[in-house]
Amino acid sequence: MRTVWIVLGLIVALVVWRGYEFAATAGMFRDLEPQMAGTCTIVTGVVGPEDHTIDPATGIVYLSGYDRVAAIQGSPTPGAIWSYDLKDPDAVPTNLTPDADAGFLPHGISLYTDADGAQRLFVINHGNGEQAVDIFSVTDGALQKIKSVTGDLLRSPNDVVAVSPEAFYFSNDHRFLADETMRSLEDFLGLPMTDAVYFDGSEFRSVAPSLTGANGINVSADGKTLYVAAARGSALHIYDRDLETGDLTHQKAIALPGLPDNIELLPDGKLLVALHAKALDLLAHFGDASHKAPSQIVRIDPQSGDIETIFLSLGEDLSAASTGAQFGDRLIIGAIIESKFLDCDLQNSK
Repeated sequence: MRTVWIVLGLIVALVVWRGYEFAATAGMFRDLEPQMAGTCTIVTGVVGPEDHTIDPATGIVYLSGYDRVAAIQGSPTPGAIWSYDLKDPDAVPTNLTPDADAGFLPHGISLYTDADGAQRLFVINHGNGEQAVDIFSVTDGALQKIKSVTGDLLRSPNDVVAVSPEAFYFSNDHRFLADETMRSLEDFLGLPMTDAVYFDGSEFRSVAPSLTGANGINVSADGKTLYVAAARGSALHIYDRDLETGDLTHQKAIALPGLPDNIELLPDGKLLVALHAKALDLLAHFGDASHKAPSQIVRIDPQSGDIETIFLSLGEDLSAASTGAQFGDRLIIGAIIESKFLDCDLQNSK
């Protein structure tokens, strides 16, 4: 009997400890002060633009999204890839996939430019009851689907980064996708059960295991460093990457003041990372889109670990920002559920 009470006591202690840790990680004790020196314009005409990336040569933004609320309710509608020209003062979002059906539910994206200038767009697709990475050619602003890559290790893909015309890394944000109980336990207990996976053009293999909520993923300009956001772990993991094999060696982790989402590169090698500073507000926002959730974009120096907030709002203009990408003085901020994104001019912030 004494052994039973000891075991029960240990279980209670674990639950209490994890409960406090979850509350701290979720930002319940975190005070936020809005911060933005520039000016932002709300751009409509998109639905759920969760991820985006910018072609540094042209200033074209590629945005990926779909109506997550409709999909959760079992009535998915066609998602889309949009383009938005930062060099056009009268730019409006253009749907590059107007013929897509409800089987196209795009999530993370990655733009790859080959040495000869040829481009491909890699897109996580949750549609048709199957997880896939769709690969498109990009020619004169138009997309042409080349193929879909599927496999058992595409369990719960969140983000993708291409490293060649065929090869890519992606993150699985949960070990259990369909089992709601196990999915909830993963989140509450902070179980390190997610990973990053490498597809070399023919085979998959897990190369960064034991992550707590793998999310955004990106690679340095020279391809020698891989970055993975661990949302539940509130950390940015940095890996040395073997250019020949694609294998990763963990270098270090940088603790972050929030749950990190997508990662974008800056020309100087620093990173822009979207943070969810109040996870419970984020969950409430999923349940009711009118519930405001904070949006935060930070600049991270991966060498020093220095972190600087460049945008923070309480959600009045945009809730639950998931990606921040910069082109010159323009900062584009997308979100998970909102039917809009922000186009911010940073000139006044210098």
